[in-house]
Amino acid sequence: MTDQNNQTTQLPNRLVTLRWLDSGTCPDETLASLVERYRKPYAEEMIQAVEGIAKPVSTTTFVQGNAVDFRITSFHGLIDLDRDLYPILTNARATNEQVFSTAAFSLEDMGMDSGDKLLCLRKYIKFVQHTWALPGLYIGLSMHVVREIASLAYWKNYTLEFRLDKRGNALVMAAQFPHLQDRDFVINIFRENDPQFNPYPLMKEWLRFFRSIVKEVAELWTIRIVVNESIAEKIGCLNDDDVVITNEEMLPYTCL
Repeated sequence: MTDQNNQTTQLPNRLVTLRWLDSGTCPDETLASLVERYRKPYAEEMIQAVEGIAKPVSTTTFVQGNAVDFRITSFHGLIDLDRDLYPILTNARATNEQVFSTAAFSLEDMGMDSGDKLLCLRKYIKFVQHTWALPGLYIGLSMHVVREIASLAYWKNYTLEFRLDKRGNALVMAAQFPHLQDRDFVINIFRENDPQFNPYPLMKEWLRFFRSIVKEVAELWTIRIVVNESIAEKIGCLNDDDVVITNEEMLPYTCL
């Protein structure tokens, strides 16, 4: 086995490095203490720390006049990619953006297999959810991350579906690999009857984004878009030919 292969197999074991930028947290604080602190989120100091940023907030990023990213997450945080395609957790603010966590691998690494990149990305996302997300809330993925997931799946010739699913009161956006185990990615989760936020306009924008990817690869590869019937009614795609409508309630995603 080559040194490069050794490094690749060790990646999951050294998956995450933390980089603190003016976050008010001691750099000597251990990962274990961080995890413990976020497992007890109702402590007074935790409530004070997240007060004002725990509600979903939507931000649109514009590049040359085009909206390229709709950022909506559980505590105004976002799992994104930096310039070198390292997965990061940011505070998702248009100004004064901070990076709270950086993965130890890059999706741009040409010496790493595309399937291994998907596995490592999934592990990093799971780490972020377990460490940072407030109970019952989910830190969403950026459109940049989802585009890279599709690109990596293409190089492995994996069957991929973009899904707008429903389970009880939860509305789930996901990238699913129906023929593989332990590969699914939950993009974001919303509550259907949230009095403070209507998720359907955002889901409609994500549907438009999914369609753009499907159109780009149409001559080389097929990606299905599957939409729950009740969601399709709300976002106006019930009779569209390019989506598969289902009335089945989704099964639990293994990545949660």
